[in-house]
Amino acid sequence: MKKLNKAVFLDRDGVINKNSGYVTHIHDFIWLKNVKLAIKLLNKKKFKVIVITNQSGVARGLYTEKDVVKLHSWINKELKKGGAKIDDFFYCPYHPFGKIKKYKKNSFLRKPLPGMILKAKKKHNINLKNSFMIGDQKSDEICAKKVKVNFFYK
Repeated sequence: MKKLNKAVFLDRDGVINKNSGYVTHIHDFIWLKNVKLAIKLLNKKKFKVIVITNQSGVARGLYTEKDVVKLHSWINKELKKGGAKIDDFFYCPYHPFGKIKKYKKNSFLRKPLPGMILKAKKKHNINLKNSFMIGDQKSDEICAKKVKVNFFYK
């Protein structure tokens, strides 16, 4: 039987970087203090580091999925310089009040629902009992509790 992995699920805006509204471009991204070091330590402790982030700005027409992917790629390039990495990024581009028809809907991926965590669990063979989540919003806490993952506020 394949070994189960332990993971830390991180919200992005407000946990990894300063939450200054819709953070979409590199010039908008401000690292929070000691985040790079914390991620490096989690890597050393053999945790899968996985970002779980709502990105309703896509549905609102403020930026594209391509912009989200580009920013996430840049984040990992910056982390790599210090010997750290995020193992995967999961984001939800949907919002029920979005302006872009393709993304205007309710989604099981959107926190506080646990769809992104469950996708990560399946993709990375994660044992949720040995994992935890760090967030800065009540929706993060509710998401974690729905799948019985320990939760900590940043």
